[in-house]
Amino acid sequence: MALDVDGYAVLQAMASAPEAFPDIRTEIPKAARALVVKQLKARSLRVASLRLIREVLGSESFALIADGMSEAEVKGLVTRLDPHHPSLKTATPGWHRHRLTALAAGDAPFRKGETRIEDSPAKPRATEAPPERALASRPFSAVWDGKDHDAPPTKEGRDKKDKEKDRKGKKKKG
Repeated sequence: MALDVDGYAVLQAMASAPEAFPDIRTEIPKAARALVVKQLKARSLRVASLRLIREVLGSESFALIADGMSEAEVKGLVTRLDPHHPSLKTATPGWHRHRLTALAAGDAPFRKGETRIEDSPAKPRATEAPPERALASRPFSAVWDGKDHDAPPTKEGRDKKDKEKDRKGKKKKG
């Protein structure tokens, strides 16, 4: 009967003393990513497990791992976890990634026949007013009055002398 090593104990020991494993330093992130992706692709994964994985890894590490997944992997995962979402069939790969992180962060998957108002980047709602253009806003309609209001205060006499020097020192371009 062959005994097997406790993988978690070995990985924990490696993480606590990385100086003992300098030659495999580049392999650790690849192995960790592969293991997490394999868990995410498991058929037994549910939304609660997805949230637990994100909580254990942290939101930044989870986002980096999800970002490294292929579009097909992310689409398959979202389709399996949220099969009744109304935007699923017309969604873009970016929407799938956004939905995966939203599910991991706490959004509930849609139930069959359920409709709810959701901020979807895939389709803007028709009832929503278009955003105001920046060029029409007040800061862009400002007019310059010809004075530099940010200049440091100077004495009047000194300011006139500087202007006279500037006029005398200028040469005409020819």
